[in-house]
Amino acid sequence: MTEKTKIFTVAEVPVGLEQQWLQHLRDFDTANPGCHFVVAADMLTKSMAEMIDMLKIEPGLTFTEIFERERKP
Repeated sequence: MTEKTKIFTVAEVPVGLEQQWLQHLRDFDTANPGCHFVVAADMLTKSMAEMIDMLKIEPGLTFTEIFERERKP
């Protein structure tokens, strides 16, 4: 197993830049094999559908792929 570093980040992003920030994380993840991001978002003024829409990134992951990724303690 390769040694890993966990980095914890809380990002306060202006409304409208959420998807751009998440795409930035996805681009880094795609460009650097071995990286894995677990992301959660919360915004009291958005519906669940709006939050899901905000999480659309390229290349996308299917619902199944998200939960099939290997989880390490």
